[in-house]
Amino acid sequence: MQQNVKDSFGFDISYHKAWHALKAAGEEVYKTWESSVQKLPKFMAALQKSNPGTVVEWLHLDTDIPDLKILNYVFWAFRPCIEIFRYCSNLISIDRTHLYTMYKHKLLVAVILDANQQILPIAFALVDEESLAPWRWFLEMVAKHLMLDDDNRICLISSRHSRLINVINFVPAFTFSHGVYRFCLRQFCSNFNTKYKNIQLKDLYWRAGAEQNDRKFERIMEEIREFNEEAIDWLQKIDKAQWTLSQYGGWRIGILTTNMSECINGVLKGSRRLPVIAIVRITLDRTVHYFLERTTRCHRMMRDNQQWADYAFRLFVSRQDEAMHHIEQKFDYTQQSAFVTIRGLTGDLSRTYVVKLKHRQCSCGKWGNHGISYSHAIQACRHFGVNASNFNPSYYDIQAFKKIYEGRFDPIWVEEYWDDVDFELVHNPTRVARRNPGRSRSTWIHNEMDSPQSRARQ
Repeated sequence: MQQNVKDSFGFDISYHKAWHALKAAGEEVYKTWESSVQKLPKFMAALQKSNPGTVVEWLHLDTDIPDLKILNYVFWAFRPCIEIFRYCSNLISIDRTHLYTMYKHKLLVAVILDANQQILPIAFALVDEESLAPWRWFLEMVAKHLMLDDDNRICLISSRHSRLINVINFVPAFTFSHGVYRFCLRQFCSNFNTKYKNIQLKDLYWRAGAEQNDRKFERIMEEIREFNEEAIDWLQKIDKAQWTLSQYGGWRIGILTTNMSECINGVLKGSRRLPVIAIVRITLDRTVHYFLERTTRCHRMMRDNQQWADYAFRLFVSRQDEAMHHIEQKFDYTQQSAFVTIRGLTGDLSRTYVVKLKHRQCSCGKWGNHGISYSHAIQACRHFGVNASNFNPSYYDIQAFKKIYEGRFDPIWVEEYWDDVDFELVHNPTRVARRNPGRSRSTWIHNEMDSPQSRARQ
């Protein structure tokens, strides 16, 4: 049965005319995309002119025409984001997001945490594919322009991907002793569950990776061994430091997953269909929004005379209250070591931990993994006459939070004021994405994490 198709004025037109109308609309979209790429060099130059210190790096493909370049990779990082790295924790999470464009583009993003444990993007890159070469180039750009201090100890968290594992070995800034590479525990457990398909065993893996006490970690590993001998053999082939908190987990500062970078992907989701210039502009607008909003929040904290940002302040206050119910026994004044015993719910003494203030160690394992003093350490500090707040890392300090958001952005001038550049840019014609007509389909690659899984009642 033939259906009536109406144009924008409400008149019926034939399928033939409707097809031509859609084709014309597609051609307009194509022209918009080509125009956006051609204007991208001028826009990036205008961005750098309005915000001096902003970094833009290109990696082109050459053509037979000297001044004509083919877009391959482009990296950008705003100056205020470059300057803040020295005031944040040395934890970087990286991820990629697919773009629903006419070309096979991917947006790579690097994210850090500020003093209030809030995510902040520090670098972006537009690449033509997700392979070893663009990831290596992106990490080299991050190391070159953001990791300016030689004494930085960087912890890089991402999914356990074979490409990234190979790339890390070629970027010295992320290899020991300058830095380490850690896996996202959620995706690590998902990879395991894809292989063994057992939800109880997957839960044991998560418990082992998230456990902060060495003794408890070994007990969980024994549970896994009793459950499946083959599973424990697979697990022991992987360096424990890359997926556990208890084994050199202090690099992670308690962060187990790549949720921080995935949050940025969610924020940018609405821009994935837009032309290239619009995508870059949205990354700028979103970053400016973060700076303005958190500057206001910082002023409120300073008016309240807080020593640290809200995250550390609330944790420290709650742990001070917990410490009131602990009992400590001093052992050595030189090493400042002590036994700290916790009272149970009935008032009876239950667990005992060894605290060594001089080495910033507690047998619970939590102090070294998170940085902020736990109740056991606070109680020991109280009896040794030591200020427990002095043990909190400097990147939680309210002054560090203030310095992070002191940077300022300036708006970009309108197009008629953009300066000319010395090259012309075009898309790579071999990277055209072939999309079927009709409603676009999601590019999300579903795995076992997207499927509901039932657990036995505990």
